Amino acid sequence: MAGLVLGKITGNYSLSLAGAVLVDADHIFSYTKAKILFRPKELWRTLTDKNDPYGDQRYFLHNFFVFILITGTSAFINLQTGLIVGLAYLSHLILDALDDADYFPFFPNKKINLRGPIGYFSKSEFVFALFFLLIYVLI
Repeated sequence: MAGLVLGKITGNYSLSLAGAVLVDADHIFSYTKAKILFRPKELWRTLTDKNDPYGDQRYFLHNFFVFILITGTSAFINLQTGLIVGLAYLSHLILDALDDADYFPFFPNKKINLRGPIGYFSKSEFVFALFFLLIYVLI
């Protein structure tokens, strides 16, 4: 939802959505490695559980240094593109830090674990998403 809001603000939906959503590509790698990507019941169970049974769902692309590298590279190529990608990417990382699932911003270093106050896949998280939808409609 943050990608939609940023898309509406910046006028560039494709970059905003890509910057906010593609961060989760490391989930796809995890599910492929675990061979559950095409096993719907097991995939759903994994998606809706705050615990990461494979230890690599919020992996490489969720690392803060990778965020800096991708944002910096994008900004070097085109400042406006870099700002949009960076804001969208950062919104994803912040929202991941707000839920109570494990989030290690300097993975593979696991000394810092950000676990927020909002329950993962909870009513509170859905209310939070509806709040973003309301913002999107109102702006």
